[in-house]
Amino acid sequence: MLSAVRLVARLYFVLLAVALAFLAAAAVGKIGQALAGEPTSYVFELGYDHPPLADSARMIEGSPLVMGQDSPRLGSVLAELPQLLPALYGAVVIGLALRALDLARERGLFCDGLPRRVGLLGWALVGQPVWALVEAMDTAYLRSHVLAGATVGGELGPAFGAALEWSTVAVGVGVLLLRSIIVEGVGMRRDLDGTV
Repeated sequence: MLSAVRLVARLYFVLLAVALAFLAAAAVGKIGQALAGEPTSYVFELGYDHPPLADSARMIEGSPLVMGQDSPRLGSVLAELPQLLPALYGAVVIGLALRALDLARERGLFCDGLPRRVGLLGWALVGQPVWALVEAMDTAYLRSHVLAGATVGGELGPAFGAALEWSTVAVGVGVLLLRSIIVEGVGMRRDLDGTV
């Protein structure tokens, strides 16, 4: 009989697989449309408070959205990533956490496979700056094409600072410390099992 945690974990993995399939289909569709079609522009959120726009960019009336026309093929693909990347990162972290919790519930806190799963979760959290850099490069590229005088390098620093979440890194370090405690507990359990 399945417990509630195990049932939620299985349901989450099924929903995660379905969501990733839809995200992949949408991404392939957008990329295919951008490569096979003839996009003339792309739209993304720039905000209300921004420097002057380039000649090829126009703000959409009454909204924080901007329409860019430079490099429309690549721009139309990159304009979709700010919505997809955070959702994908969150899904991966939640999936890793549920896998670790499911194993801990099934076999106990000091089972042999748990340090590996907790370690994967910790490194995924500590690796958030890499994910933030990917998001920042995307944002910097888009902003450099719609703002007058902007460059990718000039926009990368502020975009990286906005995407970086130090609290996620701190939680990842805490999870890795928890992993080291679990590794010690697994060793003590093995020693205890050997003496009995």
